[in-house]
Amino acid sequence: MDCGTTRRRPVLGIRELATVARPYPAPLRERLLATAVAGEATAAGLAGLSAELATVFARAAVASIRKAGFVAGDIDAVASHGQTVAHLPGRPTTTVQIAEPSIIAEGTGVTVVSDFRAADTAAGGQGAPLVPWVHRLMFAGGRRKLAVVNVGGMANVTVLEAGAGIKGGDSGPGNVLIDEAVACLTRGKRKMDRGGRMAAGHSPDERLVARVLAAPFFRARALRSTGREDFGPPLLERVLGEGRRRRLADGVVLASLAMATARSIARACRRFSGGQLDEVLVCGGGALNRTLLAMLESELAGPRVRTTAARGMDPRFVEATAFAVLGYLALRGIPANVTGITGAAGPRVLGKISPGPNYTGTKLSGLL
Repeated sequence: MDCGTTRRRPVLGIRELATVARPYPAPLRERLLATAVAGEATAAGLAGLSAELATVFARAAVASIRKAGFVAGDIDAVASHGQTVAHLPGRPTTTVQIAEPSIIAEGTGVTVVSDFRAADTAAGGQGAPLVPWVHRLMFAGGRRKLAVVNVGGMANVTVLEAGAGIKGGDSGPGNVLIDEAVACLTRGKRKMDRGGRMAAGHSPDERLVARVLAAPFFRARALRSTGREDFGPPLLERVLGEGRRRRLADGVVLASLAMATARSIARACRRFSGGQLDEVLVCGGGALNRTLLAMLESELAGPRVRTTAARGMDPRFVEATAFAVLGYLALRGIPANVTGITGAAGPRVLGKISPGPNYTGTKLSGLL
């Protein structure tokens, strides 16, 4: 759960003023994961989760506002992507993000923009990825052809080139398989391979890598978006089961999952760029996994791989900052979906507005 207010060094007018990162309370995290994995929930259960999550988000937003030295009256809007509990790409796409925005508005005293995917999916798109438009605002410039790779639970790639349209899409798993494997292999004692240290020094097993890369998502004609439905417990159990049968070391299993992730990202970079890139900038939690970054650079065999910190943007908060920008664009009535990426019928303004006490509908002085 990340909140950002935006930074010391401007990137085309975007500045992070303060950032807050808080883990989900353990019981809430387990219930969210159970809902996403099972793929079904009672109406009462989902409503309760949405309300509880919204309260947690509101507290984090208030902490971010205070850390930046502001009060609620200084802020035009809070942007909340919510927590995805289902994402089923198709025609039509079904996608569900929870964390009731009116509760966030009440808890912060600030207008909330949320549910960013719905306008795109209503227009026939897959509602993801939505950050490429903002990646261009943040990082485009000059004659260099670059890719911005966000490695969250899933990974997505944006390719930017002067004089060309934005290209990109989801590439496959990001941290999801690695994190869940760590939790299983350590019996819940760890939640992630911090820094990639558990996988470091181990050679990937190519049979395990191939098992991940055989997932149906990679055979789809139009690779646009994916989620836990493609890269969740069933696939992970097959990988871990094979690892147990063949008595592979835990480090080998984790290195194999990291390589599968790196290879799928590299393939997406080549596909969207036509095979040539000058630079790759990585953000999201996966940017902190040094083993993954080294594998990605090796797989790409050419462009330099760095985190977005090289451009003055903390890689942990690029996604949060991007949705703050999308919230601003929604209040301005500016479309922000890239139709060539999501597949929507046309440009759409993204996000729904839940008015807070400060909402005017027209006048804006600036956005957190």
